[in-house]
Amino acid sequence: MIDWVRASLPIVHAPLNAGEVFSMDEHGEIEWRSPKRNHAVGSYDKRISIKSEGADGQGNATHLWVSGNPSKFLQGHNVFGSDDLLTLVYDTFNIIADQFKLQPTLPERVAIRSGNYNLGMTDINYSFNLPSRSDVLAFIRAMEFKAKTRHGRPTTKGGTLYFGKTSERWAIKLYCKAEEIRTKTGQLPEQLTNIGIENWAENKLRIELRLHRKELEKLDIMQAKDLTPNRVRQLFNLYLGKIEMTDQIRLTDEITAKLPNKLIATYTLWTEGHDLRSMMSKATYYRQRKSLMEYGINIDLRPCEPAKSNVVPLFRILEAKPAEVPDWAYSKNLIHQSRKAQ
Repeated sequence: MIDWVRASLPIVHAPLNAGEVFSMDEHGEIEWRSPKRNHAVGSYDKRISIKSEGADGQGNATHLWVSGNPSKFLQGHNVFGSDDLLTLVYDTFNIIADQFKLQPTLPERVAIRSGNYNLGMTDINYSFNLPSRSDVLAFIRAMEFKAKTRHGRPTTKGGTLYFGKTSERWAIKLYCKAEEIRTKTGQLPEQLTNIGIENWAENKLRIELRLHRKELEKLDIMQAKDLTPNRVRQLFNLYLGKIEMTDQIRLTDEITAKLPNKLIATYTLWTEGHDLRSMMSKATYYRQRKSLMEYGINIDLRPCEPAKSNVVPLFRILEAKPAEVPDWAYSKNLIHQSRKAQ
């Protein structure tokens, strides 16, 4: 699904006034100035940023810069959604135009509906089923040590695993959707709680691909119309394939999720049967042993053989078909209409 869009839409209009920010040098001369962003309001008070860009020489702006999450703007949530970028942006634009009294011409409407505008960035994401929330958390923690991309090893922050977090081209992040919708930034509107969304998200691993302008140009996606729903899915799979992983990963119930990062490597090596005494100094061994004992783990003992069900091939999960949108999401109007045509 399309989860975030930054685009510049062609529409001549009187510049939107939200004030401006500027920089002044030590002599009081203005070095640069830029208009501040306005915010359009969508479903369940979800907002998207906009500002005027360009000039036609007659006091008008030539483009409307839009940045935000069209799925949340239109649906009130982004637990599941649509791959149809053009329809999402067009329907978002119509709401913005109505709120800010913009009057696009017929050619401008056709251009926006057809995707004849530049993309600055977009996020694509899908959800994958794991047995439980604890398995999702264990999977993410283990991926920190079992996977890499050309960006190198991943980094973590707040339970989210990032590959290429600071890259100006592309990045991937993994997180537990059930955890994310309980945070301040990801929480559901009150009207959408307790109707099935939380239960559906409970065991979902969310994987999100971000493509910046430089990478979009490299992919010959010069305008929004070049990113069709089929291309969306193809690109997601292409970049997911850039994650290099070991053949299998051990999901060890809630233990892995509870351990601090400084103990994960030692615990993982122990479960794989390595001789830890020969791999670290005596002082380090006993310090790690003492810390792990607090979690009921004694690395002096040989680990028990894990149940076969706990050894999960990574590619079986990540190459599996993403979780389907539940049928009740359509009957309850919880998903944008463009999804029905896909």
